[in-house]
Amino acid sequence: MFDHPAVEAMASVEAGLANLREASLWSLPTAELGRLVEHAETLSRQLAFIQIELTAQAERSRLAEHEGAVSLPALLRARADVPPGVTKERLALHAALSGREATRGAFAAGKIAQRCAAAVCQALDGLPPAVPAAMTGRVEELLLEVAAEDGAAAVARAAAGIVHRFAPDELACWEARAGERDKLSVRLLPDGGITLRARYGVEAAARILPVLGAYAAPCQAAGGVPDMRDTEARQAAALVDICQVAAAGPGAPRRDGEPPHVSVTISLDALRGELGQSPGLLGHGAPISATLARRLACDAKIIPIVLGSAGEPLDVGRATRCWPAAIRRAIEARDQGCAMPGCDRPAAWCDIHHRKHWADGGTTCADNGVLLCDRHHTLVHHDGWHIDLIDGLPWFTPPPWIDPSQTPRLHTRYKTRNLDP
Repeated sequence: MFDHPAVEAMASVEAGLANLREASLWSLPTAELGRLVEHAETLSRQLAFIQIELTAQAERSRLAEHEGAVSLPALLRARADVPPGVTKERLALHAALSGREATRGAFAAGKIAQRCAAAVCQALDGLPPAVPAAMTGRVEELLLEVAAEDGAAAVARAAAGIVHRFAPDELACWEARAGERDKLSVRLLPDGGITLRARYGVEAAARILPVLGAYAAPCQAAGGVPDMRDTEARQAAALVDICQVAAAGPGAPRRDGEPPHVSVTISLDALRGELGQSPGLLGHGAPISATLARRLACDAKIIPIVLGSAGEPLDVGRATRCWPAAIRRAIEARDQGCAMPGCDRPAAWCDIHHRKHWADGGTTCADNGVLLCDRHHTLVHHDGWHIDLIDGLPWFTPPPWIDPSQTPRLHTRYKTRNLDP
């Protein structure tokens, strides 16, 4: 082994890590454990700095050429499973740190993370000419303080504040350029689902976040079961709700003379739940189960294309299944929102559910319809809830696993209607 301080230091680090892995962490006092957690984070930042230094030296030494590789990113991917993008980021940050001694020193000492060092460099490189050159050092110190205390996102906000102070017009240009880069990519998955990837500037974010946050708020507990979904799951459901509301609104765009809708092609026997039938097909060709087709068929925005045994169209969007506007208004006036006890979702976020399924001969009338939000619509279809209309109001009977006595429940919003003035 070549005798070099760097090699010896790396061997010492490896030996120390081996000792740490074998240590009995359970015997640590709580206060000491907290200090060790912080120390480990500091060491990981210092190690990240060393990785960047080694990567840059490998590039300067033409290691890839010496080893017969096409590039350093390709060599490190083959040798150490380092993604090429990571190698490029390390080389870019090493270049950005050139001349930024304060930032370089804070990163090397583990006071700030790699992402914070990159954010500080980006902010300094983006300062407009209106910021006096003599203040650059003070600005760097300020940004490093922000990075150490609040992280990379706070660095970007602090940099924007500095730009606004010295060059407010430049900040407006930043915002405009950010808006020009707004993009949303939608990719269809083999199973019929989709993935979304988006980037929006500050103006679009200001419009999106309040609405998304309101729609993504946790649902109230239903049947004693709280909303256990994480933030990403609630935001995913919120986007579906927003699209439903947008499609139902008076300003909804029209395509081929029709408002946005979902088309489902399925045999009538399959929709009725008979075995041995082919699955349904969505408009973009994805197969779906008869169970999902049943649930979609309850939505007033769904146009079922039901096929007979020979595949001939029997009906498209027939009036016996789609809810006319007058009936929906009557049901909304009665239910005033999701009728599931404990839910406060408004009527605009709800579908009309056929209490007796349309595929089973249920009629499209106010007495057979009830407003349900998407979550409780799914709950009713899958978890065995039963809905009865008693004295003109929807009562929900839970499945035995929620309530062994199966006592019918009524939303509290209806109970106040019978109070004497």
